Amino acid sequence: MNTINNSMVHVAMDGQSLYTNAAGANRALYTPPQVQLSTPTGAEVAHNIEQNLAEMKQNSQELQKISDMIDGRKLQFNVNKELGSVVVKVVDTTTNQVLKEIPSEDMQKLKLRIRKAIGNIIDDIV
Repeated sequence: MNTINNSMVHVAMDGQSLYTNAAGANRALYTPPQVQLSTPTGAEVAHNIEQNLAEMKQNSQELQKISDMIDGRKLQFNVNKELGSVVVKVVDTTTNQVLKEIPSEDMQKLKLRIRKAIGNIIDDIV
């Protein structure tokens, strides 16, 4: 057991250190700040989603400009609005054939099916 100046140091379950003096009086060495959590409204959530999609689209356009400077293979950056994520395609410039898609089309479909299934489960519960 740790002793400091004939006193014991205890750690509470929440990680807060407590100091106990020889007389047994407890005094907190550290008190975490009180944080006020607020739940965003539906309008705020919708605004944040729109803003995030706009930022992703702008970023993908900037990456597209950089990619156009590379010879041989071309990268195409698109935003999948249903998933809210960026999709990258590697295209051969001579044949315009898609060599690779990240994430793959199958993975994108799987993610959509999982989201729909989770939505159905939540709807059934509510």
